[in-house]
Amino acid sequence: MTDLSELRFAGGALAVAAPADTVAALPARRLDLPPDEAARIARFRQPRDRHERAAAHGLLRHLLGPWLGRGPEEIVLARDAGDRPFLPGMPGLDLNLSHGGGWVAVGLSLSGRIGVDVEGTARPVDWDRVAPVFLHPAELAEYRGLPAGARPRRALELWSVKEACLKATGEGLVAEPCSVRPIPDGAGWRLARAGLSLRAASRVLPDGARFAWAVEEGAEVAVVVAR
Repeated sequence: MTDLSELRFAGGALAVAAPADTVAALPARRLDLPPDEAARIARFRQPRDRHERAAAHGLLRHLLGPWLGRGPEEIVLARDAGDRPFLPGMPGLDLNLSHGGGWVAVGLSLSGRIGVDVEGTARPVDWDRVAPVFLHPAELAEYRGLPAGARPRRALELWSVKEACLKATGEGLVAEPCSVRPIPDGAGWRLARAGLSLRAASRVLPDGARFAWAVEEGAEVAVVVAR
């Protein structure tokens, strides 16, 4: 895994996952948030939620600040009508964030849309119960044909890949996940949706969490799991 302190965005497309605690241990001057962002995060009730959100936004600024030539607190994001973050004045730059299960993820791209998702495994999920809600009928049939022990891993993979794709399209949770069917393609997935042709893939993190990313067709994405 990569040493996070040395990692920076250098153009192209980049998808990074890192433990929230590792990000929080970086020098504070690399993670400073604009006052409005810090205040927004402080309004969340759960300490772990605040910690992970602050780490995700700090990681974004750690990666992006040197490339922009700005201090981290000078990187002020806005949100579109679907609550998707963007950086005003930089129409060619797409970005996305995620957090969960003690992990954070950031996607940055100059090659079109990017979406990232990270899902932890600490909280037990009754996948057999929720599978009909988010799996396409064809996926559900495949899922039910798997041995019981293999189902959670497959469900978590599909959940994270769909989430990354829907974050890339900008639909997010507004879309019904059961209407989304990524098609297996080699070691990854492809999906045509919302006028975009996406390629997606995922990786199991050291503690069993799942990190997924989706980018527009043709984009070469550098994927990093930091320690």
